[in-house]
Amino acid sequence: MVKFHARRKDNHAQAAVTDALFLLVIISGLTGFLLLFASSYGKGVSDQVTRNDSFEFVSSALKTIMYQSVPRDSGQIIDPQNPDYDQEIDYLMAIVKEDYADDANLTFNTKRNLARSVYTVMKPVGDTHDYLFAINTAQKYVLFALWRTNFKLEGDPNDPDRFQNSVACSDDPTSPTYNNCPTPNGPRGAHSMYFCDPLITDNSVQKLFLRVGTATQAQALINMVQFTNNSFLLSVDSETIRAGVTLATWVATSIPDAEWQTLDCVEQDLAGIV
Repeated sequence: MVKFHARRKDNHAQAAVTDALFLLVIISGLTGFLLLFASSYGKGVSDQVTRNDSFEFVSSALKTIMYQSVPRDSGQIIDPQNPDYDQEIDYLMAIVKEDYADDANLTFNTKRNLARSVYTVMKPVGDTHDYLFAINTAQKYVLFALWRTNFKLEGDPNDPDRFQNSVACSDDPTSPTYNNCPTPNGPRGAHSMYFCDPLITDNSVQKLFLRVGTATQAQALINMVQFTNNSFLLSVDSETIRAGVTLATWVATSIPDAEWQTLDCVEQDLAGIV
Protein backbone atom coordinates (compact mmCIF):
# COMPACT_ATOMS: atom_id res chain seq x y z
CA MET A 1 0.00 0.00 0.00
CA VAL A 2 2.85 2.37 0.83
CA LYS A 3 4.49 1.66 -2.52
CA PHE A 4 1.16 2.32 -4.29
CA HIS A 5 0.77 5.72 -2.67
CA ALA A 6 4.41 6.58 -3.45
CA ARG A 7 3.87 5.62 -7.08
CA ARG A 8 0.76 7.82 -7.28
CA LYS A 9 2.71 10.73 -5.82
CA ASP A 10 5.46 10.19 -8.42
CA ASN A 11 2.89 10.13 -11.21
CA HIS A 12 1.26 13.29 -9.92
CA ALA A 13 4.67 14.97 -9.68
CA GLN A 14 5.57 13.94 -13.24
CA ALA A 15 2.19 15.17 -14.49
CA ALA A 16 2.68 18.48 -12.71
CA VAL A 17 6.16 18.89 -14.20
CA THR A 18 4.85 17.98 -17.66
CA ASP A 19 1.98 20.47 -17.33
CA ALA A 20 4.41 23.13 -16.18
CA LEU A 21 6.68 22.46 -19.18
CA PHE A 22 3.74 22.65 -21.58
CA LEU A 23 2.62 25.89 -19.94
CA LEU A 24 6.17 27.25 -20.20
CA VAL A 25 6.31 26.34 -23.92
CA ILE A 26 2.95 28.02 -24.55
CA ILE A 27 3.96 31.14 -22.64
CA SER A 28 7.33 31.26 -24.44
CA GLY A 29 5.59 30.88 -27.80
CA LEU A 30 3.07 33.61 -27.01
CA THR A 31 5.83 35.88 -25.73
CA GLY A 32 7.88 35.33 -28.91
CA PHE A 33 4.81 35.94 -31.06
CA LEU A 34 3.98 39.15 -29.19
CA LEU A 35 7.57 40.39 -29.51
CA LEU A 36 7.59 39.58 -33.23
CA PHE A 37 4.21 41.25 -33.72
CA ALA A 38 5.28 44.32 -31.75
CA SER A 39 8.52 44.71 -33.70
CA SER A 40 6.87 44.16 -37.10
CA TYR A 41 3.99 46.45 -36.17
CA GLY A 42 6.42 49.16 -35.09
CA LYS A 43 8.41 48.80 -38.33
CA GLY A 44 5.20 48.88 -40.35
CA VAL A 45 4.04 52.06 -38.62
CA SER A 46 7.49 53.62 -39.07
CA ASP A 47 7.53 52.73 -42.79
CA GLN A 48 4.01 54.10 -43.23
CA VAL A 49 4.92 57.36 -41.49
CA THR A 50 8.01 57.66 -43.71
CA ARG A 51 5.92 57.04 -46.84
CA ASN A 52 3.34 59.57 -45.72
CA ASP A 53 6.02 62.16 -44.98
CA SER A 54 7.66 61.54 -48.36
CA PHE A 55 4.35 61.85 -50.19
CA GLU A 56 3.45 65.02 -48.29
CA PHE A 57 6.80 66.55 -49.22
CA VAL A 58 6.55 65.60 -52.90
CA SER A 59 2.91 66.66 -53.25
CA SER A 60 3.64 69.99 -51.51
CA ALA A 61 6.72 70.46 -53.69
CA LEU A 62 4.65 69.88 -56.84
CA LYS A 63 2.09 72.49 -55.74
CA THR A 64 4.89 74.94 -54.95
CA ILE A 65 6.47 74.42 -58.38
CA MET A 66 3.19 74.85 -60.24
CA TYR A 67 1.98 77.93 -58.35
CA GLN A 68 5.14 79.98 -58.04
CA SER A 69 6.06 83.15 -59.91
CA VAL A 70 9.18 83.36 -62.09
CA PRO A 71 10.86 85.96 -64.32
CA ARG A 72 9.81 85.68 -67.93
CA ASP A 73 13.49 85.89 -68.82
CA SER A 74 15.06 82.66 -67.53
CA GLY A 75 18.43 84.39 -67.39
CA GLN A 76 17.15 86.45 -64.44
CA ILE A 77 16.24 85.48 -60.90
CA ILE A 78 13.91 86.95 -58.30
CA ASP A 79 15.81 88.47 -55.40
CA PRO A 80 13.42 88.93 -52.45
CA GLN A 81 16.04 90.92 -50.54
CA ASN A 82 16.54 93.40 -53.36
CA PRO A 83 13.46 93.27 -55.62
CA ASP A 84 13.61 94.78 -59.08
CA TYR A 85 10.23 96.41 -59.65
CA ASP A 86 10.89 96.68 -63.39
CA GLN A 87 11.45 92.94 -63.66
CA GLU A 88 8.76 91.15 -65.68
CA ILE A 89 7.28 88.42 -63.47
CA ASP A 90 4.64 85.88 -64.42
CA TYR A 91 2.91 82.79 -63.15
CA LEU A 92 5.05 79.76 -64.06
CA MET A 93 2.30 77.63 -65.57
CA ALA A 94 1.00 80.65 -67.51
CA ILE A 95 4.40 80.88 -69.21
CA VAL A 96 4.31 77.14 -69.92
CA LYS A 97 0.82 77.27 -71.45
CA GLU A 98 1.63 80.37 -73.48
CA ASP A 99 4.82 78.82 -74.84
CA TYR A 100 3.10 75.54 -75.67
CA ALA A 101 0.20 77.15 -77.52
CA ASP A 102 1.88 78.12 -80.80
CA ASP A 103 3.73 74.92 -81.73
CA ALA A 104 3.01 72.33 -78.98
CA ASN A 105 6.61 72.59 -77.75
CA LEU A 106 8.48 74.43 -75.01
CA THR A 107 11.44 76.67 -75.75
CA PHE A 108 14.72 76.15 -73.93
CA ASN A 109 14.05 79.38 -72.02
CA THR A 110 10.85 77.91 -70.52
CA LYS A 111 12.47 74.54 -69.85
CA ARG A 112 15.29 76.23 -67.98
CA ASN A 113 12.79 78.28 -65.96
CA LEU A 114 11.03 75.05 -65.00
CA ALA A 115 14.28 73.25 -64.20
CA ARG A 116 15.42 76.09 -61.96
CA SER A 117 12.09 76.12 -60.14
CA VAL A 118 12.21 72.36 -59.59
CA TYR A 119 15.83 72.53 -58.43
CA THR A 120 15.06 75.31 -55.93
CA VAL A 121 12.10 73.47 -54.41
CA MET A 122 13.83 70.07 -54.31
CA LYS A 123 17.13 71.41 -52.99
CA PRO A 124 16.54 70.12 -49.40
CA VAL A 125 16.70 66.50 -50.65
CA GLY A 126 18.82 67.01 -53.77
CA ASP A 127 22.01 65.69 -52.16
CA THR A 128 20.56 62.29 -51.29
CA HIS A 129 17.66 61.80 -53.71
CA ASP A 130 17.28 61.76 -57.47
CA TYR A 131 14.08 63.07 -59.00
CA LEU A 132 12.25 63.79 -62.22
CA PHE A 133 9.74 66.42 -63.26
CA ALA A 134 7.68 65.72 -66.35
CA ILE A 135 4.83 67.26 -68.32
CA ASN A 136 3.24 64.98 -70.87
CA THR A 137 0.23 64.81 -73.15
CA ALA A 138 -1.16 61.61 -74.60
CA GLN A 139 1.23 61.96 -77.55
CA LYS A 140 4.58 63.01 -76.05
CA TYR A 141 6.60 64.36 -73.16
CA VAL A 142 6.57 68.14 -73.41
CA LEU A 143 9.22 68.30 -70.67
CA PHE A 144 11.20 65.61 -68.88
CA ALA A 145 13.78 67.05 -66.48
CA LEU A 146 15.89 64.57 -64.54
CA TRP A 147 18.18 65.20 -61.55
CA ARG A 148 20.76 62.44 -61.26
CA THR A 149 23.43 61.64 -58.69
CA ASN A 150 26.59 60.60 -60.51
CA PHE A 151 28.26 57.37 -59.48
CA LYS A 152 31.80 56.29 -60.17
CA LEU A 153 32.79 52.70 -60.88
CA GLU A 154 35.29 51.31 -58.40
CA GLY A 155 37.96 49.10 -59.99
CA ASP A 156 36.65 46.85 -62.75
CA PRO A 157 33.93 48.65 -64.79
CA ASN A 158 31.91 45.42 -64.61
CA ASP A 159 32.15 45.37 -60.80
CA PRO A 160 28.68 46.06 -59.34
CA ASP A 161 30.22 47.74 -56.29
CA ARG A 162 29.87 51.49 -56.71
CA PHE A 163 30.17 54.59 -54.62
CA GLN A 164 28.77 58.09 -55.03
CA ASN A 165 30.73 60.84 -56.70
CA SER A 166 29.43 63.11 -53.96
CA VAL A 167 31.84 61.30 -51.66
CA ALA A 168 34.75 60.94 -54.07
CA CYS A 169 34.28 64.21 -55.92
CA SER A 170 33.11 67.74 -55.38
CA ASP A 171 30.94 70.28 -57.17
CA ASP A 172 33.54 72.91 -56.28
CA PRO A 173 36.14 73.31 -59.09
CA THR A 174 38.66 74.54 -56.51
CA SER A 175 38.45 71.27 -54.56
CA PRO A 176 41.42 68.87 -54.99
CA THR A 177 38.97 66.01 -55.58
CA TYR A 178 37.08 67.79 -58.37
CA ASN A 179 39.11 66.03 -61.08
CA ASN A 180 38.38 62.55 -59.72
CA CYS A 181 35.32 62.20 -61.96
CA PRO A 182 36.49 62.95 -65.48
CA THR A 183 34.28 62.92 -68.57
CA PRO A 184 35.13 63.61 -72.24
CA ASN A 185 33.95 67.18 -71.69
CA GLY A 186 35.76 67.76 -68.40
CA PRO A 187 35.30 66.86 -64.74
CA ARG A 188 31.85 65.87 -63.57
CA GLY A 189 30.47 66.98 -60.24
CA ALA A 190 28.36 65.03 -57.80
CA HIS A 191 25.08 65.70 -59.62
CA SER A 192 23.79 66.45 -63.11
CA MET A 193 20.58 67.85 -64.57
CA TYR A 194 19.25 66.33 -67.79
CA PHE A 195 16.55 67.20 -70.28
CA CYS A 196 15.25 63.92 -71.69
CA ASP A 197 12.92 62.96 -74.51
CA PRO A 198 11.56 59.46 -73.84
CA LEU A 199 8.87 58.08 -76.10
CA ILE A 200 5.37 57.68 -74.70
CA THR A 201 5.04 54.43 -76.63
CA ASP A 202 8.03 52.62 -75.11
CA ASN A 203 8.55 51.49 -71.52
CA SER A 204 11.81 53.30 -70.74
CA VAL A 205 10.22 55.39 -67.95
CA GLN A 206 8.61 52.30 -66.41
CA LYS A 207 11.99 50.55 -66.54
CA LEU A 208 13.52 53.52 -64.74
CA PHE A 209 11.04 53.21 -61.87
CA LEU A 210 11.60 49.46 -61.68
CA ARG A 211 15.36 50.02 -61.52
CA VAL A 212 15.37 52.67 -58.79
CA GLY A 213 13.00 50.75 -56.51
CA THR A 214 10.60 52.60 -54.24
CA ALA A 215 9.74 56.01 -55.69
CA THR A 216 7.38 58.62 -54.28
CA GLN A 217 5.21 60.28 -56.91
CA ALA A 218 2.75 63.16 -57.00
CA GLN A 219 0.69 63.98 -60.07
CA ALA A 220 -1.64 66.67 -61.31
CA LEU A 221 -3.66 67.45 -64.42
CA ILE A 222 -3.56 70.77 -66.26
CA ASN A 223 -5.25 72.17 -69.36
CA MET A 224 -2.92 73.33 -72.13
CA VAL A 225 -4.09 75.35 -75.11
CA GLN A 226 -2.90 74.75 -78.67
CA PHE A 227 -3.66 77.07 -81.58
CA THR A 228 -4.94 75.29 -84.67
CA ASN A 229 -4.76 78.18 -87.12
CA ASN A 230 -2.48 81.06 -87.95
CA SER A 231 -4.94 83.70 -86.75
CA PHE A 232 -4.25 82.76 -83.10
CA LEU A 233 -7.77 83.60 -82.00
CA LEU A 234 -8.14 81.86 -78.67
CA SER A 235 -11.93 81.58 -78.88
CA VAL A 236 -11.98 80.12 -82.39
CA ASP A 237 -8.67 78.67 -83.50
CA SER A 238 -7.61 76.71 -80.43
CA GLU A 239 -8.18 73.41 -78.72
CA THR A 240 -7.69 72.32 -75.13
CA ILE A 241 -5.05 69.66 -74.47
CA ARG A 242 -5.05 67.71 -71.21
CA ALA A 243 -1.56 67.24 -69.81
CA GLY A 244 -0.24 65.39 -66.81
CA VAL A 245 2.38 66.82 -64.47
CA THR A 246 4.52 64.37 -62.50
CA LEU A 247 7.09 64.87 -59.76
CA ALA A 248 8.82 61.71 -58.52
CA THR A 249 11.76 61.21 -56.19
CA TRP A 250 13.76 58.21 -54.96
CA VAL A 251 16.91 57.48 -52.99
CA ALA A 252 19.91 58.06 -55.27
CA THR A 253 20.59 54.82 -57.14
CA SER A 254 23.46 53.78 -59.37
CA ILE A 255 22.23 52.91 -62.87
CA PRO A 256 24.43 51.96 -65.85
CA ASP A 257 24.72 54.66 -68.50
CA ALA A 258 23.26 52.31 -71.11
CA GLU A 259 19.96 52.31 -69.21
CA TRP A 260 19.91 56.09 -68.82
CA GLN A 261 20.49 56.47 -72.55
CA THR A 262 17.14 54.82 -73.34
CA LEU A 263 15.55 58.00 -72.00
CA ASP A 264 17.37 60.02 -74.67
CA CYS A 265 18.84 62.48 -72.16
CA VAL A 266 21.10 65.47 -72.74
CA GLU A 267 23.12 66.81 -69.80
CA GLN A 268 22.57 70.50 -69.04
CA ASP A 269 24.94 73.16 -67.80
CA LEU A 270 24.13 73.53 -64.10
CA ALA A 271 25.57 77.05 -64.13
CA GLY A 272 22.45 78.15 -65.99
CA ILE A 273 20.11 76.43 -63.54
CA VAL A 274 21.44 76.32 -59.99
